[in-house]
Amino acid sequence: MLSSQWVSAFNPFIGLAINAFIQVLAFRLSSSVSLLKSIFLGFFSGQVIIFVVERFAHSDYFDPILMDFWGYYLANVIIYSFLGYGYYSFIGLGETARRSRILRELAKVSEGLSMEEILEKYNAKHMLDIRLSRLFKNGQIILKNGRYFINKPTVLYIAKLVLFMKQVTLGKASEFD
Repeated sequence: MLSSQWVSAFNPFIGLAINAFIQVLAFRLSSSVSLLKSIFLGFFSGQVIIFVVERFAHSDYFDPILMDFWGYYLANVIIYSFLGYGYYSFIGLGETARRSRILRELAKVSEGLSMEEILEKYNAKHMLDIRLSRLFKNGQIILKNGRYFINKPTVLYIAKLVLFMKQVTLGKASEFD
């Protein structure tokens, strides 16, 4: 039988595996689940698994007052959050990073692309229109009297969390700092 310390040591990785499994399953099997919603679902599923695994790993002496369970759980939630951030970044790199997309576009065409052809696909106004359209569609922003306002701040909170994690791990908010 594995000791509770060994289970606790691998628990963040168990959570990450569940995170990835649920995220991929939800995104591929349900057309109503967007990429962002599947990422949330996977992340929170991993969090639940971490709690459940930690609870059973310490079931012999589970007592809310004991610090062993809560200490391991808190440490594993922090570790899992950083692993989840890495997974989220990995998905984002392949899905939305313009550099990766430009390289894929160039790889499709053996004769290369001219600057005009690249700008046709990566027009800043067009990209902004697409992003604003998504924000409107999801109810995250509204337009009043010709001005944009936040309606649902969920993505803003996520952006702040991502910025915080970048500052903690990289020591800066972006590659331009």
